[in-house]
Amino acid sequence: MGHKTNQRVLDKKVKRGDHRASTRAGVEILAEVREPGLGRIEAMIMDLSMNGFRMRCMTRLTGEKNIFMTLPSFSAIESKICWVEGDIFGCEFVQSLHPAVFDHIVSKYPTLKQAS
Repeated sequence: MGHKTNQRVLDKKVKRGDHRASTRAGVEILAEVREPGLGRIEAMIMDLSMNGFRMRCMTRLTGEKNIFMTLPSFSAIESKICWVEGDIFGCEFVQSLHPAVFDHIVSKYPTLKQAS
């Protein structure tokens, strides 16, 4: 019985690890973001998942309203700011990316650095 319990815990860890590794990718994409009612500003998208992204943005965003992030040749994607550390913002998409769209973006904009 202890073996089965340990196996279930291991299975959950493996699934969680596989999911995270397969849906998060380092990218370097110069994008535009805007808060409703304000102009567009540049941001560097640093990593991307189907559920959100991390970006560096030199202009202060309030985080009180949803933002719209636009990648080159894509429509604006509505997102919300979840956390801020200096000029780094963690954002979640209001509607997750379709896996094919995610794969296309990652293949088009791979990171210039190797992941450690």
